Amino acid sequence: MSRNLKKICEEHYDALHPYISSRLKDLSSRQSCFITGNLKRIITAKPSELEKVNTEFIDFCVAAGVGRLKEKNVFRGLGSAMNYDWFSKKTNSHYGGYDLAKKLNVKTCPYCNRSYTVTVADTKNRIVRPDFDHFFPRKQYPLLSLSFYNLIPSCSTCNRTLKNQNKVVYGKYIHPYEEGFGDALKINFFPKDTDSAVGKKTDFDILAVSSPIQTSKSQRCLASFGLFKLKELYEESHSSEIADIIRKHYVSNGRYLEMLKAAFPKLGSIDELYRIAFGNYYNEGDFEKRPLSKLTKDVVEQLVFTYCGNKLIDEK
Repeated sequence: MSRNLKKICEEHYDALHPYISSRLKDLSSRQSCFITGNLKRIITAKPSELEKVNTEFIDFCVAAGVGRLKEKNVFRGLGSAMNYDWFSKKTNSHYGGYDLAKKLNVKTCPYCNRSYTVTVADTKNRIVRPDFDHFFPRKQYPLLSLSFYNLIPSCSTCNRTLKNQNKVVYGKYIHPYEEGFGDALKINFFPKDTDSAVGKKTDFDILAVSSPIQTSKSQRCLASFGLFKLKELYEESHSSEIADIIRKHYVSNGRYLEMLKAAFPKLGSIDELYRIAFGNYYNEGDFEKRPLSKLTKDVVEQLVFTYCGNKLIDEK
């Protein structure tokens, strides 16, 4: 994500601080003491630190001494202070989910890149916004319910159906605030019959091809690819988009971009030519602007389209 996350994170903390502080009186002395002294860490900690903060909270609450809690009671009452339901209500007049989603301005789901996740809202009307996935599920990590880097704008399919309350381990999966798939994983296709090989039918296997160089990141990519069922979703829902690209490649003998440039010489940059040709973005930094940008780019590269001007993809 290319926006200023640090600034948005600080604003998120500043907006939540008064509310959370006012609710600490409802908690035990141990809970309240830890949160008071660590509230900024809880809200602004980077993804790699969030589980550590949660562990420190548990250890502090159960440590021997006055006010010690039983482990089963450590998270009791946290829903009042770290109140995600209060934060996420559509009718909020205070800072909440719509405000954060508007600032982040994420256009497509960072998990699947299949669905738009736009926010339509102003000070008077709050129409639609993306879900917020809790990377660390809030039922298991209620302390982190309002932590900035634990709130990831996403589509409802990824958030509610596929990931839901599945427990994830930081470092095993891609965290969208830190990285995308990049070149560590390519989404390729394998046609199951001759007609599909020339784009007349849509019978494909979707393959996740990992980089032999970026082994650690590739493993995280493969884990996320599996968690969000991208193979099944792409095969079921997006084979027609793949077939359209294959058809352009087949009928032009791989020279569709050259033909388009020749027909419309005023087309400017490679980015513009590519967007007109395939209806999507070429640069990875723009992938979040439109669904299926990653899939489109990987299929185009697999097929090897050529372009003689500023070469888009070299013939092999």
